Amino acid sequence: MSLSNVITFNSRKICVIVDDQKAVLSFPAEVVGSNEIAFLMKNCDELRLAIPWNTISKLGLNRFRFYGENFIPVDFKTNGVSAEERAWFVRNLVKGEISIDEIIYPGRIFVEEAKEGGVLERPGFGEAALDIARMLGFIPASVYSNLMTPSGEIATADYAMKFAEEHSLPVIKIKDLIFYRLKNEKLVERVVDATLPTKFYGVFKAVGYKTPIGEIIALVKGEVSEGETLVRIHSECLTGDVFHSLRCDCGDQLENALKIIDKAGKGVLIYMRGHEGRGIGLINKLMAYRLQEEGKDTVEANIELGFPPDLRSYGISAQILMDLGVKNIVLMTNNPLKIEELKKYDFNVKRMEIEVEPSSENLNYLKTKKEKMGHMICRINL
Repeated sequence: MSLSNVITFNSRKICVIVDDQKAVLSFPAEVVGSNEIAFLMKNCDELRLAIPWNTISKLGLNRFRFYGENFIPVDFKTNGVSAEERAWFVRNLVKGEISIDEIIYPGRIFVEEAKEGGVLERPGFGEAALDIARMLGFIPASVYSNLMTPSGEIATADYAMKFAEEHSLPVIKIKDLIFYRLKNEKLVERVVDATLPTKFYGVFKAVGYKTPIGEIIALVKGEVSEGETLVRIHSECLTGDVFHSLRCDCGDQLENALKIIDKAGKGVLIYMRGHEGRGIGLINKLMAYRLQEEGKDTVEANIELGFPPDLRSYGISAQILMDLGVKNIVLMTNNPLKIEELKKYDFNVKRMEIEVEPSSENLNYLKTKKEKMGHMICRINL
């Protein structure tokens, strides 16, 4: 289906959303009915409700614990298992017509944190489903579920295309949705360029951007639009970057990345403000530190505070790199999520490891990132 017609397709039809590997079925939560829920229950795995973090907070759902990565399983207190009862619960939940006291936990409907900026903020299925609901004029919230084959396997993109044709359903590719929105919208605005001489890392061009998540600075050295370009997307960490905290490896990674770019004479460092504490903010990060002192690890501490393990996304960084003309990236990272997300924005991405020597103060932190978050960290013994 052409993305130029994405807003006009029949809003009463379930949409098939596909990426390179798999597919989901999606429908706007505000108007979902028993027929749509029944169709998803028949052809998919668990029901997911994708809504933005500010809506999760407003509804009070963040008082419940996250399961796995970023899912909160809930149900209505007197709800049964029928498709109609689940549809009623979802519709009324996103409209704010159900109080927190009427919700039981854990339940069978998995609330997922999806980025408010949609696929331009994070190129995921939840964000795509949210975008489509918004484009159709509904509350930015969608029910979606992984499409399954009759044998119980996760459906491939090829299977999803045949399934959509068989059931006369519209198909949206995440990559097409990204470029449709990039063509018609702009989430980052370049405001100013200035020369920034530094004490230890040479001279950079500092480029300032206004974005939905705040003011972002990109430090640029050399001609970054040609050939391969060193890139570091660095999450703000006041304690590590400024005060050289030993509880994390952030400050050392920042310094190493700037030294590597300076030595190469070419590269970009994007300093992602708003990423403090993997997106939970400075005060909450300090509260997480206190919980870690009481025996929690860094993932458990975030969940205990009512947050997912990681609220960050890298779509804003991708748009900054596009604005700077970067195409071929050598990404200094240990985080596979950054690589996966940038590739979905059509960048060619290679990885350069940026490990630092662990210390007694941050060893457990690094182990948790490796074991629970999949970070590619080799210099620690598990």
